[in-house]
Amino acid sequence: MEFLDVPTVLKVSALLNLMAALAWLTLAQVFRIAPRAGRLMAAAHLVRIVAQGCGDCMAGWPVLLRQAVPEFSLLACMVLLLLALRRMLRSRQRSRDVAWVAGLGMLGVTLGLASGSGLAPSLAGTLSVTVLALFAAREVVRGVGSQLSTAITACMTLPFAALVLLGMAHAAELLLISGGAGDAASQALPSPVRAALWLVLTVSITLSLIALMIWRVIMRIQHLTYRDPLTGALNRRAFEQALTEAQAQLQRGHGFALAMIDIDHFKRINDAHGHQAGDAALQHCVRVWQAGLREMDRLGRLGGEEFCVLLPIGSPSDLATAAAVAERLRSQLAAQPLHWKGIELNLSASFGVALPVAGDAQGEICLARADAELYRAKAEGRNRVCVAAALDAVATA
Repeated sequence: MEFLDVPTVLKVSALLNLMAALAWLTLAQVFRIAPRAGRLMAAAHLVRIVAQGCGDCMAGWPVLLRQAVPEFSLLACMVLLLLALRRMLRSRQRSRDVAWVAGLGMLGVTLGLASGSGLAPSLAGTLSVTVLALFAAREVVRGVGSQLSTAITACMTLPFAALVLLGMAHAAELLLISGGAGDAASQALPSPVRAALWLVLTVSITLSLIALMIWRVIMRIQHLTYRDPLTGALNRRAFEQALTEAQAQLQRGHGFALAMIDIDHFKRINDAHGHQAGDAALQHCVRVWQAGLREMDRLGRLGGEEFCVLLPIGSPSDLATAAAVAERLRSQLAAQPLHWKGIELNLSASFGVALPVAGDAQGEICLARADAELYRAKAEGRNRVCVAAALDAVATA
């Protein structure tokens, strides 16, 4: 087909990459949406223009340079893409694996070019890009697999998986060409088809990353809607919603307990050191408590220095487990003072623990009983855990 000639496809691809680079830069610099990831993506698109070649623009270049520029550029493009993806997904994994693969790939390309082989540079570059594409597919699965449906995760992963398959096919093609002639290998598949495949992959990867960015923005909005902006704990509305859901699950035998928390002498911190110290104390307490809670537990800030933890338990009557968790949180906070601007602030908190009551749809009775135990803990000297007796035990007494 005449419209599928290589120069046309390369021009379309270059224009697409240029527009994508400008779009990512606009999002990063103007709208401040994922700025670091956006800048990396813009760089990846610009490098991709160099990696795909530009038709006759390198016709007068030395053969060694015409081989080196596309190979190094493609490898750099894949590194930038993977780093941008990790930024976008907030991956905590260090980039040592990327550095090792990229370094070995560059070394392989350099040695291949130095040896005069037509096969070695292309094979080294292809294998490195394939491994990096595999890393990218793994990052997507790890980053969104537990939060999005299997179908959506598969759609986002598909372009990177396709890049892995294309790289493996190209590597096999290079190895199967008799005599290992690099020039012959490059012509084993029609050049227009190869260029069109890269164009489709570029579009698919860009769309996948845009979808990931939209997902990140949505998650950020949800975070702002349901989280306390200072501490990151659930806000009161979100906690009450979680409590209502837990009360509904109580009818099915899924128990829980509430632990009301109040930071002891919090006003003294504000009066003595200012509100910045008070904010730092709130953030410190939440960090300590979150570190001691399970993923299923829900910590909410109800207002001021008052917090509440929703603790799912195995049995609706397992008050001892809830009390043990509260005691652990109390002791961890007492053992970890806040270091703020050269000052050591010893913090403590009082806890009130109670079990829910069947038929209490909003959990108001449980909240009131836990709050009553909290006030009892403060009245008895603070920095302690008081537990409400089970209602059946009270009735029997």
